[in-house]
Amino acid sequence: MIANITKGRKAVGALIYDFGPGRRDEHINPRIVAGNVTGTPLQVARAIDHTARRRPEITAPIWRCSLSLPDEDGILPDAQWSTIAADFIASMGFDGAPWVAVRHGDDHIHLTVSRVDWGGQLLTDRWDYRRAREAADRLEEEHGLVRAADRFRPEGPQVRNNELEASNRRRGPDAAVPPEREELRRLVREVRDASRGLGRDAFESGLEDAGVSFRANVASTGRMNGYSFSLSSWTDATGEQVWVPASKVARELRWAQLKTVVGELPPDTLAPRAAVAAATSPTSTRVDNVHQDDVAEFVDQAVEMLKQGRIERGTALPEDHPALSSDPAARILAQWKAKTAGQEVPAEALPTPRSVPAWTDKRRRPYGRLATDAIPGEIKKARRQAAAWQAAAETALSNARSWDGQATGAVTGTRVRDLHKLRTKVEAAEPHIAAEVAARNEARDADTATDAARKIWRTADRLKSLGWLELRREGTSRKAEEKKAATASAAIHAYVEQAQQARSRAADAARAAREASGLPNAEADAKRLGEQWPQLLAEAQRGDQDEGRARRDAEQARAQDLAQKIKGAEARVEHLGAEAELRRTMPEGQRKAEGRARRDAALQKVPASRRRKASPPGEQPAHLRRRGPSAGRGPTAGR
Repeated sequence: MIANITKGRKAVGALIYDFGPGRRDEHINPRIVAGNVTGTPLQVARAIDHTARRRPEITAPIWRCSLSLPDEDGILPDAQWSTIAADFIASMGFDGAPWVAVRHGDDHIHLTVSRVDWGGQLLTDRWDYRRAREAADRLEEEHGLVRAADRFRPEGPQVRNNELEASNRRRGPDAAVPPEREELRRLVREVRDASRGLGRDAFESGLEDAGVSFRANVASTGRMNGYSFSLSSWTDATGEQVWVPASKVARELRWAQLKTVVGELPPDTLAPRAAVAAATSPTSTRVDNVHQDDVAEFVDQAVEMLKQGRIERGTALPEDHPALSSDPAARILAQWKAKTAGQEVPAEALPTPRSVPAWTDKRRRPYGRLATDAIPGEIKKARRQAAAWQAAAETALSNARSWDGQATGAVTGTRVRDLHKLRTKVEAAEPHIAAEVAARNEARDADTATDAARKIWRTADRLKSLGWLELRREGTSRKAEEKKAATASAAIHAYVEQAQQARSRAADAARAAREASGLPNAEADAKRLGEQWPQLLAEAQRGDQDEGRARRDAEQARAQDLAQKIKGAEARVEHLGAEAELRRTMPEGQRKAEGRARRDAALQKVPASRRRKASPPGEQPAHLRRRGPSAGRGPTAGR
């Protein structure tokens, strides 16, 4: 949702534009969907301007804002737009001033507000752009709309004019291919998605298959910093290859985000592949009848050993067979050569005794820092948290199933139920509405007869004052005109009394309709339901289904989030159990040493002001000292 704010002097011009044809005849069926001022559009505009004129020193007292939605949100009903407009005005703090919301299109509304409230106080518009953005974000979340922050988030550096012109010169202006940067962005993303969770090897292999050149930017310390990409046909004017850092291709291709998708294996996993590649190169000694499955078997074995951390360096002596080397690449290469030559592969070196990592080792953090007696309590706490999250997840799934029924139309929503309730109320008031309409018609007929009688009386009153010659010319007499005037006067009084009685009956019928239905204007509701019932019912059903889908998706997302939390709690329980088992089986000396180290580390964290000073040797602490027998007895202590 985008909020576009403008300010002006008068609301009349704004409402004339809203209810006009538009600049390109794009305004269709303009109508007021919300507001706190009633009347025709011109009356509403004049009421807003009348309030704004109470502060003549304000040059721009009219606050205008348009709320627009993208095509992905579809066409919202007027009732939902009314709710959005009222919530937006309340969030901006303008609900105490006259305002109106006009809709003349499918995807947006216009808000016209007076910055002067009903009491004549000026409402502040400070930081209104930021407040409007925050209010729009909240309404997007509440109504399940597409977030503007996601729609306008740049995916990466865009292709500029000079780069586009250079690409057209290289490929020709008629080439039906995008510029190199966009093509590179598409290819790298496809390779990233295809190698999800498979590691850097699979990712780099996929880049080679897609024709993307890459360079791994590795620091001198061996730390991976990211990639640079290029295409074979992307060269500059001097013929040099053009390399683009990953962050310049797309923001999510930076190594900090890319490694979470493809996975980051230890650098040692590259050694077995390099060794096998060297062994299978044309310059190496190999046997022609070696099957590729043997090579793959040794590579998989080496990678698995590296993943599980079962390689112990320094276990082989220099005079041992190369197949027992402590270097994994050399050992696997020697084993493969021995097997291809038909020789017996020497046995693996005897494993060294299992070494237990210290509690400061990063593989045991943060559980190794806990005291041994605190581990069972942490396990219980994690299990209780997992149980609470499990109950909340089940509730979320149950709510999602309930909202799914409304989303599919199997369950009637609140909008349809409210519409049927309104129809029931209108049906209860229909006899009174009919009586009110009949009374109003009778009053109207009586008013018409009264006007005709007044016309006759005025004519007769004028003629009766003429002389006999003028009356003869008119073909009448004074007596006849006096009789006509008297008859018309009596008719006027009768018709006026009849109209008053009819209006009284209409008022009584309107009061009875309000009491029977509880509606302020039952006749207008009855007319609207009678003329637009299919449309209103369809809009209510569509609104209920939209709400059901939004609530269902929100509950499902909440259940998925809770599932991730439950998985984390279960992993914590597992790690804590492993830590407890490790302490139970570790050597006694190491267990005692770790206990002392944890105690010392805990003491170092206590502030010096809270530490209790040690008493001199042979002296009791202050809280255990007692007074002598004569202490505190006053002057008579020695008597």
